[in-house]
Amino acid sequence: MIFLKSQLINLQKIYLMNIKLIYISKNKSNNIESLVNNYEKKINHFINYQSIGLKNKNQFSEKKLIQKSDSDLILKNINADDMVILIDENGKEYSTNEFSKFISNRIMDRTKNLIFIIGGAYGFSNELKELFKMKISLSKLTFSHDMARLFFCEQLYRALTIVNNIPYHNE
Repeated sequence: MIFLKSQLINLQKIYLMNIKLIYISKNKSNNIESLVNNYEKKINHFINYQSIGLKNKNQFSEKKLIQKSDSDLILKNINADDMVILIDENGKEYSTNEFSKFISNRIMDRTKNLIFIIGGAYGFSNELKELFKMKISLSKLTFSHDMARLFFCEQLYRALTIVNNIPYHNE
């Protein structure tokens, strides 16, 4: 049986996990959105990837109420069997190669759904931090949500090229 390269990639995607990025969104930069869309298309060549921007329409002024409202929105988009990782400035820092090994291990473990979450302006509620213990950090620096999405997508794409032995990452 002869497969075209695009058919082979699609067959491979069937056996791989799904990765989803959930983020609390307000305003989007069209310039960054264009870059994110470019990486998302590239990521989908390797794996089933989806990003979901959630808009918190509540107009609370108290930090705890905003965090609670954000948490409620996030929890509505998570299933009990999902592996959830919070993207948090206090999370574990990975090098690019370590992150690619993490992704590779999740593929080998046959993780079905891997969910990464970028919280709102006030971060994650204590409820979410207690519920989902695994946290990773993109950097010790603080970024806008749009920039965090861009950096996450680029690193995920880079990790997937390493996993698939495609020259993109230079060491």
